[in-house]
Amino acid sequence: MTRSILKLFSIFFLISCTENTENQRTEVITDSYFFQKNTFNMNLYNCNTPNQNFNSTYKRTLDYSNFYKFSELTEKDEEIDNCIHIYAKISELTPLKEELLIGNVYMEVSNCNSKVEEEILIDSLKPYLDYLKENNVQVWTGISSLEKVNFLWINIWESEEYREKFLLEWVNSNHSGKIAKLLKSSAVCDNPSTYLFL
Repeated sequence: MTRSILKLFSIFFLISCTENTENQRTEVITDSYFFQKNTFNMNLYNCNTPNQNFNSTYKRTLDYSNFYKFSELTEKDEEIDNCIHIYAKISELTPLKEELLIGNVYMEVSNCNSKVEEEILIDSLKPYLDYLKENNVQVWTGISSLEKVNFLWINIWESEEYREKFLLEWVNSNHSGKIAKLLKSSAVCDNPSTYLFL
């Protein structure tokens, strides 16, 4: 009798295990585009006069007037006489393009005002980021954390020529209007400042 009850329990156990395995599904995420993102500490200096004695760990413009450094270490560098110092924590949005941070850098910096909370702002960037990914656009993009409503939008392009070509194609595409309308409801940005850092 106990043997029959044990067999019956075993059958129920096996049936319940079988049903669970059919309902469970494991999904492997192989696309790292939307995770494994770094946060960089950016120190950017815009100097009134050329400074040839600037810290050599910084990239510089040809005229020695602008300097920048990204670092994963938490650090805000010191103020320097005759230079405007901008410090921000930049969250990368396109981690597959991190190689663009190496070597000469063509950087675009925009001062922006958010109309929405930070989480909604990030969500509103998704169509733009999808477009960059699907079209393998050679740009690294990051934004700073919101300070009240202000944030920095940073783009680092493969080169100035690449940026100009992309923007010309972008403006003439039907994607630009749709995505611009979505972004405009979330944030407004000033015209960007551009720098070629060596």
